[in-house]
Amino acid sequence: HILRVEAKDNAGNPRVAEFRFNAIYQFSGFLSPIRMDGISLYRQGRTLPVKFQLADGVGNSISTATAHLFVTKVSDGIAGTEEAALSTGNSDTGNVFRYDVTDDQYVFNLSLDLNVGTWQLRVELDDGKEYVVEISIRQ
Repeated sequence: HILRVEAKDNAGNPRVAEFRFNAIYQFSGFLSPIRMDGISLYRQGRTLPVKFQLADGVGNSISTATAHLFVTKVSDGIAGTEEAALSTGNSDTGNVFRYDVTDDQYVFNLSLDLNVGTWQLRVELDDGKEYVVEISIRQ
């Protein structure tokens, strides 16, 4: 964002200043059923709702953000090639979260048609921030 300030001194001389800044959302953390401690275990082939909430600097809900979900297979503690997450159902478009007005949260129904093992989920927000959590998938 750019804040533009225009002023004149007592003699009528104009002065313009521009200040660039980013508005950063307050991220709630990943909501249930995901656990932030990285020991979440889910069954392969199911659907995992990935959810979070966003707020502004004074705690008001943000419903207009754009958020994307990416997944990466983790082997021996090393993240592999990142790919766009796949959704189950028609309510999600591509790897973009949708805003659920009823529950005041962002939701992405992640397809767990992924290989067994540990996966890193990365949420990328349009404020330039990103948030990561690991999950494990079993048969």
